[in-house]
Amino acid sequence: MKSVNKILVVDDEHAVTVLLAETLREVGYSVDTANDGFKAIAACKVRTPDCIVLDLNMPLMGGKGVYQRVRKEEKTKDIPIIFLAARDEQLPTDMDERMSAEDILYKPVQPNELLSRIKAVLREKSLREELKQKEQQIKDLQLTDQLTELKSTRFLNEFLTIGIKQARRYKVPVSVCLLEIDNFAEISKKLGAKNTDTLVSSVAGHIQDQMRDTDIVVRTGPFEYMVVLTVTNQVGAIEVAERLRMSVEEKEFDAGDTQEKVTVSVGICQFANHMDDDGKLLTSHARAAMHQARDEGGNMSLMAE
Repeated sequence: MKSVNKILVVDDEHAVTVLLAETLREVGYSVDTANDGFKAIAACKVRTPDCIVLDLNMPLMGGKGVYQRVRKEEKTKDIPIIFLAARDEQLPTDMDERMSAEDILYKPVQPNELLSRIKAVLREKSLREELKQKEQQIKDLQLTDQLTELKSTRFLNEFLTIGIKQARRYKVPVSVCLLEIDNFAEISKKLGAKNTDTLVSSVAGHIQDQMRDTDIVVRTGPFEYMVVLTVTNQVGAIEVAERLRMSVEEKEFDAGDTQEKVTVSVGICQFANHMDDDGKLLTSHARAAMHQARDEGGNMSLMAE
């Protein structure tokens, strides 16, 4: 069901608010009214409007004061505003650029012109919100692996940078475990692309379920996962790596049309002060240990030297 746009009409002349409200309600808008600036601010807090029709010249708090208060609040700062003004009244001389860019309707307001302006600003507001939503979706896509819904390598880089800074400053350990599914080439050939993707996602979910909220799991390759362990030294990292390795070995994973048992090779490394600040050396040492574990037959965990 399509939601009804809410319009707030603000004018110190009661007859004007009644007339404009009736005009707007006749075409299906939901309308609130206020006869001074303070009531307008209160009305915005009770029910956030999609558009404000605001008289510029009112006693006590005029349209400029309402405008400034509305623009300061996060909840209301992007609400489109259409100002009302009498042709024989002088506009405020100190209107800022953004305020001057708002629509101004001169009294007496013609119903068709009011409806046309409101339709236009609501359309523009809708397009801005759609663009903002798409920008957020793009950002989320960049931080999330779409197959497994784990964090992406971009997120990993940002997380490691922060974690390493904390490790240096507060002398707290941070370690990584790098896991790779053993014999992935044979598994992929056996299962096919679609079932292999299901398997990779199933393993990812299992690893994620084993971790603390303060740790992150990232898919760093087609068959590879990295676990970043915060406040964890090499002894703790080895324990985690072995627990993960054995839990993977014992489980049957969903592979689409079948269930599949797999094993993983794990490389472990703890951050040391001689390493770089972006984690490249830390991860390369873990990867070297993982490759050694794989080359020695797989299904084992090795600590980087």
